[in-house]
Amino acid sequence: MLERIKKVLIEQNISGYKIREKSNNLISQVSADKIKNGITENPRRSTLELLVKILCTHYNVSKDWLIDGVGEPYLENDEDFYLEKHGVRFEAIELIDHFVQNKDEYFKRSEYLKLFVKDLVEKGVADRLNELKEYLKIINTNPKN
Repeated sequence: MLERIKKVLIEQNISGYKIREKSNNLISQVSADKIKNGITENPRRSTLELLVKILCTHYNVSKDWLIDGVGEPYLENDEDFYLEKHGVRFEAIELIDHFVQNKDEYFKRSEYLKLFVKDLVEKGVADRLNELKEYLKIINTNPKN
């Protein structure tokens, strides 16, 4: 993971100063530069986790790639739809697949679905929500497979 973080820091020319700003001073400029330049070989786990969050959130880097080396390093574009809760990012296709596989359960517990939709609206993603609603309509009108 450390090598992939360093790779992104170098490729994106992300300075220690930018990391310090994005981390609200939780990672010092010096520490970030030492990681980027390979001086620090064993940074704290909390520092690595924060760097992953910063790179994913602000630099369009794939969390799966950073952590496990799986997939492509960068997301296709910064308009990809995702939901992030408690540090876990769910891509649109993952959400849709989850709803498809569990639609009956969600509709039994419609209050949970309503809360999920309400949460999305409150976060200002009404357009994306409408797309999700269209998917749900399609899923709901198709008979069980």
